Amino acid sequence: MKDESRLIFVPRNSSTVKEYKISRVKLFTYISIFLIGFTFLGKISLDLLVDFSHNSKIKTLERTNIALENRLKETKAKINALNTRIADIIKKDDELRTVLGLPRVSSDVRNVGIGGADYNYDFIDEISGFDDPADLNSQLSLLSKLERESKLELESYNALMATFERKQDSIRYLPSLKPVLTGVISSGFGLRRHPIYKVRKHHDGLDFSAAKGTPVYASADGTVSFTGRVNGYGKLIKLNHKYGFVTRYGHLSKIVVRRGQQIKRGQKIGEVGSTGLSTAPHLHYEVRYYGKAVNPSAYYFDDHVLNEKIVNNR
Repeated sequence: MKDESRLIFVPRNSSTVKEYKISRVKLFTYISIFLIGFTFLGKISLDLLVDFSHNSKIKTLERTNIALENRLKETKAKINALNTRIADIIKKDDELRTVLGLPRVSSDVRNVGIGGADYNYDFIDEISGFDDPADLNSQLSLLSKLERESKLELESYNALMATFERKQDSIRYLPSLKPVLTGVISSGFGLRRHPIYKVRKHHDGLDFSAAKGTPVYASADGTVSFTGRVNGYGKLIKLNHKYGFVTRYGHLSKIVVRRGQQIKRGQKIGEVGSTGLSTAPHLHYEVRYYGKAVNPSAYYFDDHVLNEKIVNNR
């Protein structure tokens, strides 16, 4: 029949010839099914290959992203540490310049690098939310700038310390030591509402709140010019220093020095109390320069470690 096709198989090792008859419709159907199946399997294989490649890229990107996040966290920590370090060095630098009578470095000079960014920016806000290498590189550039600024500040501070060492003798007569090591300022210098009279009056010194019996130290080398009771001050000590400075220590519970005695900076001279016009134990501390009351905080080191070192090594 014309609508049939014959498939003849002649084996190599056999004389038997096998013949199969199949209609053309069936043959076309089988070939179509084979081609459709082959195409379907090919598409599935291609999709699997694409998915595998895509998943591989995603995993690579995830690993890269984790690495970038870790790098960013490290950068944040370094920036925070440098920010704190620079602020601490600048504070100590300013204190030393005040004691040495040198001008403070202006913010314009302190700012280094392109843009002149101030050192105390909120760097955590600046670097949050970045997720690509370009943003990370910008933060690494900022970190490099801070490292340069930190180096500059440290060099300035070291130079000042060298000057400080050379001028130790003259500095000993300046009221550069905090008179109590553990007290906190409860009332500042300047106009205030008087705690007893309830009227605005000028406060000529600083009040350090501390427990009764807390040691009070001389803020500079000098001579005891007065010990005794004075209205308002209660038990009071006055020390005369060189270069026109006089310091006063009031509301004491105990005085351990005598008039005319030579005193060294960091030497204990009394104890905190609440004598005179006082509502609670505290030290009233004054600095006078050629008779005029000046703000004591402009002269003493606000560095607890340095103050302790002066007291222990006097």
